Amino acid sequence: MKGFALVLGLPHEPPMAAVIAELVRLGAPHAVVDQRRLVSGRAQTWWTMDGAGGLIDVDGTQICLDDVTGVYTRLTTWADLPEVIANPGVLDQVRGTHEAIEAWLETTSARVINRTSANDSNNSKPYQALIIRDHFQIPATLVTNSPVALAEFRQEFDGVIYKSVSGERSIVTALSDADADRLHLLTNAPVQFQEQVRGIDVRVHVVGAEVFASSIESDAVDYRYDPSGGAIRPVEVSDEVAGECVALTKRLGLELSGIDLRYADDSRVVCFEVNPSPAYIVYERATGQPIAAAIARRLCSA
Repeated sequence: MKGFALVLGLPHEPPMAAVIAELVRLGAPHAVVDQRRLVSGRAQTWWTMDGAGGLIDVDGTQICLDDVTGVYTRLTTWADLPEVIANPGVLDQVRGTHEAIEAWLETTSARVINRTSANDSNNSKPYQALIIRDHFQIPATLVTNSPVALAEFRQEFDGVIYKSVSGERSIVTALSDADADRLHLLTNAPVQFQEQVRGIDVRVHVVGAEVFASSIESDAVDYRYDPSGGAIRPVEVSDEVAGECVALTKRLGLELSGIDLRYADDSRVVCFEVNPSPAYIVYERATGQPIAAAIARRLCSA
């Protein structure tokens, strides 16, 4: 084990806490920067012929970014931090600190899990689907603000669902006859509609070249919002599926991903999307799969 790992974000957040615990267990050199403490901290970054460097100063502790070989970052929107909301006077300082850190994250030669720029593909589901379809089948999709186009699309399939076009989280919902009275609202903004693919959900987490797959048993259209919670179990996927998951993750510029597959009743393996900042901890706790340990090892092996 080698390298110096940096963890950026909210240390109490379960995915962050699990990785920190694994770094401690491994005895790996590392530093943790609590984003809320950055409000009163400072960051400087610079670029030389040797690459990107910098310094973070938080609570009197200085972290030399030149020494960092691996970063796990789950920085949240800094303007939403309670310390910023309570004291708007720090806005300029906090903005400058985060912009400096983000610039370093984008240009450092250290292994970053994951760079913000790599997350951008998830901000447009249709764009990401164009990349996904080179690796997996995708559901038939219509993005429209035309009720007429939707009516024609709906006639093609046994069921249709709708969800967000952007990276904003939304509840996947089945389109029903009860929605007829609202279809005129489509003219205000486009919505993403897809064929309803029936089958078994499989979430695949990729860490570098390691693959961890979980099946989810649920009768809900969107298992994330199943009141019963559903049953999450470890599952093996074929070498072909695993290989495509790794290849897709790498193509998107990600070190860590959460890939949503559905093993359809008609024998297709359909991919809905790739989450570039997965809250993997729910699956790890349910299955015992060592995802946090894999992230920690990845940070230290850079």
